[in-house]
Amino acid sequence: MNVANFIYFYLLYTITIMTLKPIGNRVVVRLVKQAKTSASGIIISTEDKNEQARGEIIAIGTGLGTEENISNLGLSVGQIILFGKYGGEEVADDKDSTIVYKILKGPDIIAVVE
Repeated sequence: MNVANFIYFYLLYTITIMTLKPIGNRVVVRLVKQAKTSASGIIISTEDKNEQARGEIIAIGTGLGTEENISNLGLSVGQIILFGKYGGEEVADDKDSTIVYKILKGPDIIAVVE
């Protein structure tokens, strides 16, 4: 193996993110961190109990299940959604601990950010 191939495979390995495939009426969302800072650069605490979480849709399940079908919500991969702070199951990425995913059911989704 030459150096170019080694670098290619090393970069491919380090860039690859965790693959999650939702089952049924579920959506996989990558959390979007919202750092709140003032105009002077002071970080403002985000410990609000009623704060909604924000995330980007990474994958959508097939919608098979007894609850309202997830495909009827008109969601698509790449959209930013709002959901309850404590909704869903949180999963950390195996390769990058700064990336956090949530697996949500349809009723946990509050709104789509446009």
